Amino acid sequence: MRTQKLMTGLFLCGGAILWSGCGSAEKKSAERIVTVRTEQVAPSAGASMLNYVGTVEEESGAGLSFKVQGTVLRTYADEGQQVHKGMLLAELDAASLRQTYNAAKASFEQAEDAMRRMKTLFDGGSLPEIKYIEVQTKLEQARSMYEIAKQNLSDARLIAPASGVIGRRAVEAGENALPGKTAFTLLDIRTVKVKVSVPEQEIARITTETEAVITVPALGNKTYTGRIAEKGVVANAMAHTYDARISLPNKDNTLMPGMVCNVSLALDGEGQKPFIVVPNRAVQVSDTDRRFVWCVKDGVATAVTVETGALTERGVIITNGLTEGMEVIVEGMQKLSEGTKVKKS
Repeated sequence: MRTQKLMTGLFLCGGAILWSGCGSAEKKSAERIVTVRTEQVAPSAGASMLNYVGTVEEESGAGLSFKVQGTVLRTYADEGQQVHKGMLLAELDAASLRQTYNAAKASFEQAEDAMRRMKTLFDGGSLPEIKYIEVQTKLEQARSMYEIAKQNLSDARLIAPASGVIGRRAVEAGENALPGKTAFTLLDIRTVKVKVSVPEQEIARITTETEAVITVPALGNKTYTGRIAEKGVVANAMAHTYDARISLPNKDNTLMPGMVCNVSLALDGEGQKPFIVVPNRAVQVSDTDRRFVWCVKDGVATAVTVETGALTERGVIITNGLTEGMEVIVEGMQKLSEGTKVKKS
């Protein structure tokens, strides 16, 4: 009995020591101080930012139409569908075209047979030359009618001339298709352009070297970076604006024509409101794709969510989240967590 009490006492004592040690370790960890380097937030001098609303456009587009009239039998492509060159998009009811083709083919074969027989007579001197020329003419006429009927039958099938995405389908099964009337709009979106309308008082400050950051709300505020690829030279007479376009690669086809986006252009010189710039390394990305920076407040590190803009020679533009006077940690972020005590180097 005494032995059991002794063992129990030793166990409780050991547990107390272990708990005391753990508490000391946690306390020591909590009191850990990380040395960091900070920069005070201040508007960037001699720089400005222009913000616009832009629209995604296809690199190129083409309207596809039937070359012959007829009733649409069926369609094989829908809007937004990716198609490849040579793919069948739609076809007409070709019953009457096929009958015309069969008749033209029969006439052509008959004319060929007549030509063979008449040539034998002409070579033997039994057929006047004028009659032989008449037979040749009829053969050429029959051949032309046959080729036209053959082409018309082929044109009852609408084939994609190139790979791309169907932007609009304007026909349905049972409708009457007319030659030249657009049935499908085929878009090339492997590369897209973002169009913005720039006021005339600002267009002179934009060049083909101007960097841009595009944020697309429809894609969860996904951001893209690019440069101005085209700068219009003719103004919109009503709005007094010029069109500028930013070219963006779109290998995964996520950017679709018509998407509205926010465009930020980083400029140098006087003009627009100054913006805040921090070193690119100061901006962190969380597991949920949230952008944030570490700031010092009351001697501890705290994460501040930010929205970023264009990349400049000075760093990345912060469009929202920071205010003048805040201290942003620019070195030593690797060992930080929320509430970690810090000291400035």
